[in-house]
Amino acid sequence: MQTVKDSTTGIILAGGSSRRMGQNKALMRLGCATLIEHTLYQMRLVTTNLLLITNTPSQFGHLGVRMYTDLVPNMGALGGIFTGLTHADNPAVICVACDMPLLQPRLLSYLTTILGEDDAVVPYVENPDSTGPKFQTLSAVYSKKCLSAIKQMFAEGELRVHELYNRISVRVVPPSEWRQFDPHGHSFFNINTPEDFNIVRRINHSTQEGVEI
Repeated sequence: MQTVKDSTTGIILAGGSSRRMGQNKALMRLGCATLIEHTLYQMRLVTTNLLLITNTPSQFGHLGVRMYTDLVPNMGALGGIFTGLTHADNPAVICVACDMPLLQPRLLSYLTTILGEDDAVVPYVENPDSTGPKFQTLSAVYSKKCLSAIKQMFAEGELRVHELYNRISVRVVPPSEWRQFDPHGHSFFNINTPEDFNIVRRINHSTQEGVEI
């Protein structure tokens, strides 16, 4: 009988250009570990089956994780999701980015358990700057049933991940539900700027939510 840890493949995307950071943010050190090492540690508490999607595999060979380059180049995060789904051994994946060191494994595990017959499970946060929710596209579960819709999006030149949700069956997870597992929403914090990095460093120092490797 499969358990949660072996019934879902974990996908880590490491394909961003890191222009605003001025260096490869995946390899920036937070405490005694790099950002991607923190992310890997948290993901290994969720699943035993991990894939790293990167177009620079030579930089990550030391991690001991199966790696794949984008099957369809220049398609952004949607292309990474597509590549991960295609190579996944399981019918569903939990997808995150390499710069999310504060992921909460309890939340990610929960998301994998509620997929059911839907095509995806996506948390959202309230967006004070607009009338709609802000979907957390890289703290989400996707099933292989999404592949045909993504292929059609490629053909149309549509690369916005949230647009995928208009084409598939989605289980949306509101804050009242996900806060049971991640009260502060730390799982959704990714690092794009030096300011973001300093915020995460303070949180990590005060809570030790990351891992010291």
